[in-house]
Amino acid sequence: MLRIFRFRKNPRVTVIGCALLGQVAVLCILLWLMGLESQSPSFRTSNSDRTGPTQSTVLASGPIVSTAGDGWRLVDQFSAHHALILKIETEKLWAAKSITQQLIEPIVSSYNEVLVYFYSTGDRPSLPARRVQWTKISGYVEMDLRK
Repeated sequence: MLRIFRFRKNPRVTVIGCALLGQVAVLCILLWLMGLESQSPSFRTSNSDRTGPTQSTVLASGPIVSTAGDGWRLVDQFSAHHALILKIETEKLWAAKSITQQLIEPIVSSYNEVLVYFYSTGDRPSLPARRVQWTKISGYVEMDLRK
């Protein structure tokens, strides 16, 4: 006669088998997730590198906008999901809105939102001094972040 409950006499074998099967399943899921993460592009920057990328790094990644102008330079850029984030070093913080207009007018139709953060030249590791936000609905909104 065929026995349906094969391990009825030794439940320890059943428990150990289930535990091993669970570990194998968790390992497979972790490997699958690691594979997905390695295929997706990473837009994060390391917290240990607070100096930011060099001008050549920005140029190598294919700048979307011009990289320098009169008294300012593009330090970093990020783009995802119809949003663009730019980091600018300048000594002309008072001209943040006009610099933003000059930067994004050629590409504004490609984005729903653009955020431009302005840093004083030489103050790069600190917090930004100003931010200019552009959206299709609100237009240009300038904010002093140091107040």
